[in-house]
Amino acid sequence: MSSGFPLVERDEASAAFYDAAARGELLMQRGPSGTVLPPEARTDPDSGSADLEPVVVSGEGRLVSWVVVHQAPLPALAEAVPYVSAVVELAEGPWLMVRLLTDDPAGLRAGAPVRVRFVPSGPEEEPGEVLPVFEPV
Repeated sequence: MSSGFPLVERDEASAAFYDAAARGELLMQRGPSGTVLPPEARTDPDSGSADLEPVVVSGEGRLVSWVVVHQAPLPALAEAVPYVSAVVELAEGPWLMVRLLTDDPAGLRAGAPVRVRFVPSGPEEEPGEVLPVFEPV
């Protein structure tokens, strides 16, 4: 049985993120100002510095917004529909666009607590990188 997530492969820029996910850790970045930033950030918006350091965060947060996707935007996502795409605000501050795992999308509420969970991408026989997803607490 497939996880419903297409096969994801790392590149040089994403290697540390996926290494952390494989250990069950959610890796973000911190700028010189102390602001915790999402993994794709390239500069600290408060200081303008590109001197960012990796930081493991709690994986706890709250649900900001979500949508139930019924039609796959890409052929690679066809096995996954329907699924919930969501915006989560981490306890440490950054907002992330994530996949939310829930059996009851109708029961979701803005501000509801969520936490990270890790699942493999790709088919069971040949899994790819481990991905962080979120679920209601």
